[in-house]
Amino acid sequence: MAIRDYFKKAPEAELDRQKCMRDPEQILAWLEELGRIGTVVDLEFAGSDLIPVPGKVGKLDEAEGTCGFQCRWKPAKEPVRGQRIHLVFGMDHQRFQADLVYQGRGNYLEYRCSLPTGIYHAERRDSVRVKLRARDDFNIIVLQSLFEGLGLSGRLLDISFGGCCFLIGRAIQIKDERRLPITEGLLPAGTPLALVRLPNLPHLPMVECGGVLCAMRQTADGVIVGLRFEGLGAFETGILGKFLNERVPGLTAGFPHKRRIRELTEAERKVPQPAEAPVPEEPSAPAGAPAPEEPASEAPDTGLQDAITDKDRLNKLRKRGKKILVVMGDELDRILVMAMLHQDGYRCLFEARSLVQALDQQRRIPLDMVMVDQKVGHMRALELVGLLRGKGLAATVPVVVMMREVDHALTLAMKAGKVNLLVDRPLDFEGAMKPAMERMLGL
Repeated sequence: MAIRDYFKKAPEAELDRQKCMRDPEQILAWLEELGRIGTVVDLEFAGSDLIPVPGKVGKLDEAEGTCGFQCRWKPAKEPVRGQRIHLVFGMDHQRFQADLVYQGRGNYLEYRCSLPTGIYHAERRDSVRVKLRARDDFNIIVLQSLFEGLGLSGRLLDISFGGCCFLIGRAIQIKDERRLPITEGLLPAGTPLALVRLPNLPHLPMVECGGVLCAMRQTADGVIVGLRFEGLGAFETGILGKFLNERVPGLTAGFPHKRRIRELTEAERKVPQPAEAPVPEEPSAPAGAPAPEEPASEAPDTGLQDAITDKDRLNKLRKRGKKILVVMGDELDRILVMAMLHQDGYRCLFEARSLVQALDQQRRIPLDMVMVDQKVGHMRALELVGLLRGKGLAATVPVVVMMREVDHALTLAMKAGKVNLLVDRPLDFEGAMKPAMERMLGL
């Protein structure tokens, strides 16, 4: 695999050229902090390990110069005394690494090592990242292309101005919407990504851009993807800057100073130490966010020029103005449908993932068509459409329902005129769906 060396340590000569923290007191303070707050670290015992072994820092013996690591499982190959072990961990929204020397076994699944002589940066990005908690539940959607390749969705683990990391929750083949098993071989490093969407950053507009897949690796929690953002405009950069500065004000890079556990009060020992200024000898790389800017004026739309010079220009211009609402609970499915419509020339596309959002869109926009998934959350399509009609959706607005399974109630509703079109998923857009939609929209 191209990603096998994801955690591979840098050669000794290269490490010596990197910024390094060698203060023994600070190294002990860092290890005490990792153990006190229960930070999960990754240990690579040998190149034969398929994935790093997760563990936590255990007992430190300052007199003997050793530290214990309580691991979740045994490494693939039992280490021998004197063997070098690679340690990777997160601290204050940064990623660090160190080399350990194995000394022997302690308690059950405890591996004791000599204290590291230095700690190095292990960032894979140019800017400092913000680590996100599981309870934040921020999502990401990634499309390899609009009609081919793979679509991935999952939970954001960390984010920076340059890119992000996420845990894959779902992977599908875009063309037929076939669900794929999640493995680290889904896509190779360097794969360009047509669309990267961050839909639910709190109280901020949605961010969309392109990207490049940098790494994909198997961990104890699942397959993690690292990607680099491409094509971020001033507006999107401003949104990211606002989000990052709200999470960690004054975010800076370096080796943050930590106090030994004996210097903490009883109350301070119950919470993580706050991020402090880096040690004086380590210069801080400013990573402050640029001030949010107004959206830059859009570049001329070549699609409009094509429409003007095309023989069928009137029809294309009318298609661009048709307002279509897509109501689907699943973020990835919804983006695929909207990408399909956009590619065909529709530009006034609106989306909703629930009845509440659909009602809000309906109040604000005079819709020309509504497309509804067979089931949105716990609500069936007919029930949702009925509520929309009852809240003001005109009877003349056509409704398209996308089905994955046979539903006789929908068939009867179509015969009764409550639904205008039923289409099977995966969607055959170029088949019967496209001409039927154009006919209902009067194109």
